[in-house]
Formats: sequence, structure tokens, C-alpha cells
Amino acid sequence: MSSNFLDNENALIQQITSGDEQAFGVFFSYYYPQLFSLVRRFSLNDEDVREALQETFLQVWLQRDMLVEIRHMRGWLLRIASRQCRAILRKNLLILRSENKVYEDVFSEGQSITTTEPTTVAEITKLVRDAVQQMPDQRRRIYQLSREEGLKPSEIAVQLSLSVNTVKNTLVTALKQIREHLTKAGYPLPWLLVYLMFFSRI
Repeated sequence: MSSNFLDNENALIQQITSGDEQAFGVFFSYYYPQLFSLVRRFSLNDEDVREALQETFLQVWLQRDMLVEIRHMRGWLLRIASRQCRAILRKNLLILRSENKVYEDVFSEGQSITTTEPTTVAEITKLVRDAVQQMPDQRRRIYQLSREEGLKPSEIAVQLSLSVNTVKNTLVTALKQIREHLTKAGYPLPWLLVYLMFFSRI
């Protein structure tokens, strides 16, 4: 897949720029594993790495119009991912500070600490919260158990006395509702990205 991907990358980028979700899925499948291995050097746990890459690919999709101008794609993606990892490290350090714990300054390069996060990410997170609040009670509860408490569909089914298929179908419906809410607000994200950001535990 590697050489074939590189041979067709320019055509793929053109498709992504036009909003092709399938092309974005191919792009994601190629680069995600590479970035995951590279950014683990930040000594983050897997959950934090996934969070950093979720926001990385969100930025890629939102900035897809400029992809045709990128000459060194992996390096560009790594810079975005590294910035996201540093933001998570800063957040973790600030949490440790607030709890009066001893921590080590990981910013040996003299980088200043800032809590500023991409506005788009904050806006999308708020929109998702709004969408969740609009869900029927059972759908909202199933979503929260999956996303916020990290339960598997089988565990949710036991806790709520439902079938596993009912739980899975409800999560798919919740995903559709979130995506439609984001689209109406001007964020037409691909299925893959919405799933990665809000349903990665399914």
C-alpha cells in the first residue's frame, strides 16, 4: 500500500480538497499509524496520543483547501501532531500544579506555557455537547456510558438491561445526530473523523 499510496497521493489530495470522505479515509489509514509511533516520544499514554491525533486530523480536514500546497506532508502532519502533544503536556502539567504535585519541566527548549487551544476544536466540542443534550434520554445515557465512562456496548447492555444490538444501533444513531448537528453549524466532518473523535471506544 505504501508505494501505491505515494504514487497516487497528489490525486488523493485533490479528492480530499473536494470533500471526498473515502479519500480522507485512505489518507488517514496511511498516516495515522506513522504519526502514532512518532509522537509517542512525548511520553504520553495511548489515550493522550489518540486525543492529539484526533485533533491533528480534525485540523487536516478543516484546512483541506491548503493541502495541495503542502510539499512534505508527513513533516507537516508531524508538526501539527507535535503541537497538539505539547498542548496536552501543558494541560497535564497545569493539572499537576493545581494539585500541588511535584512535576518536571518538560519544556527544556524554553517554550512558554500557554493554555490556548484551537478555536475550532473548542467550538466543535461545544456543539457536540449541545447535540448530546438534545438526544432522547436513553440515547444520551448510552452515549455518555460509551464516550465518557468508556464502557463497551456489551457492558452498557448489561447495565441498562438492553441487547447489545440495541446499544450498537443507538450509538450509530447518536453518531448520525452529532454529525448532522455539526453539519448544520458549518462543520461537515467525515464519518471517520466524527467516529474517531466521539466514538472511538465502540
